[in-house]
Amino acid sequence: MDNSRTRNVTKPYIIFVVVIFLLMIFPLYGLANRVFPLVLGLPFGLFWVVLLEVIAFVALCCFYRYEYGNGGRS
Repeated sequence: MDNSRTRNVTKPYIIFVVVIFLLMIFPLYGLANRVFPLVLGLPFGLFWVVLLEVIAFVALCCFYRYEYGNGGRS
């Protein structure tokens, strides 16, 4: 692929992945590891994981759009 049309987002992407990973492991997940309150009928811990996955999906779409944003047109 032609590098003149792409942007390098490696460093922000790595930082994002590390932050999402840290929010899902023991020390920080402990803040959300509760059954109550129920959010949308889900225990809060499960809602936390689902929310982080949705945030990760949207952010990855944004990273992709930023890097290859013009749809292949010059």
